[in-house]
Amino acid sequence: MPKKLTIIFFLLAAASCIYPKITIKGKGNVRLTQVDFASFSNWQAADHRKALTAFSESCKHIAKMPQNRSIGAQIGNITAADFRDVCEIAEVVKGMSNNQIKNFFENWFKPFLVATKSGESKGLFTGYYEADLRGSKIKSEKYKYPIYAKPKDLGSEPYLTRKEIEDGALKGKDLEILYVDDIADLFFLHVQGSGRVTLPNGAVVRLSFAAKNNQPYNSIGNYFADNKLIPRDKINADSIKEWMRANPDQSYEAMISNDSYIFFKVADAEYVIGAQGVPLTAEHSLAVDNDIIPYGSPLWVETFFKRNGAKEKYNQLLIAQDTGSAIRGVVRGDIFFGHGADAETKASSMASSGQYYILLPNNVVDKISRP
Repeated sequence: MPKKLTIIFFLLAAASCIYPKITIKGKGNVRLTQVDFASFSNWQAADHRKALTAFSESCKHIAKMPQNRSIGAQIGNITAADFRDVCEIAEVVKGMSNNQIKNFFENWFKPFLVATKSGESKGLFTGYYEADLRGSKIKSEKYKYPIYAKPKDLGSEPYLTRKEIEDGALKGKDLEILYVDDIADLFFLHVQGSGRVTLPNGAVVRLSFAAKNNQPYNSIGNYFADNKLIPRDKINADSIKEWMRANPDQSYEAMISNDSYIFFKVADAEYVIGAQGVPLTAEHSLAVDNDIIPYGSPLWVETFFKRNGAKEKYNQLLIAQDTGSAIRGVVRGDIFFGHGADAETKASSMASSGQYYILLPNNVVDKISRP
């Protein structure tokens, strides 16, 4: 039977084979326990098509890599070649129905709960977005906060701290890309890693991550909690921005509590590029600790928003395509929500406990589960 017809045959059929459940112990502090798709909350209602689109972007990147390149992180001995078949099948599936796309994930992958070796499967899930700012190419009384490009003398060693940069250590080095009018928005541009700056004439400049100063990251939320400036259960992006705007003289001390600093560049692309080097898809791209979770992995996330004191479930299929200084740990995810007011609201409402399940291609499971 031709390969394409074989693929279609398996996709049209529901997954019916029952296999013994297995546990995979990763190379580091990772343990994977096999589960059933039926145990996923709201799996039937997920947007599998958009997840497939995001997965295909990762496949394009993996296809360009040397086929013997290790991409398994701590999960196991996985190479780029191990994704070749499932990526080829994904291209065939693109034109099929929503149900057949769902069947693609169910038939060609096996789901595993991700946990530490000690069995802890709960972790922190946050959100990020493409920030909106107002700025100018010329410094003025209104537009006075600089966005810096990557310094030429920045290497792999720790560079200037945020305090040193805020105190003017980069002045006179011709690194200013733009100046913006809101210090709180600028700080959160650093947190998000990308943004759009609207100039006085209405033109929009898109900025993307260029480099960081190789200094340790400390969440500004810890500063507000430790100093009792905002109740811990009320700390989020909106409450921090509101406080900074109401207390501009004290904002400096809050910002320099985080030594980490981000440098930017003017983006050529019309979309945000993640650390894997692929375009991010709103609500279907996930930033992970890439020392643990391989880029390109589909992950079923179960967490929630917390808005106005109420919990709202968030269950979705996302693809590991990005990372960040604060994204560290076996179970840790940062969901990309895209651009606009709704994206900002969702991202600001996400700082919740949750868990995720990694979907491993069947051939990868067979390979790394062998004694």
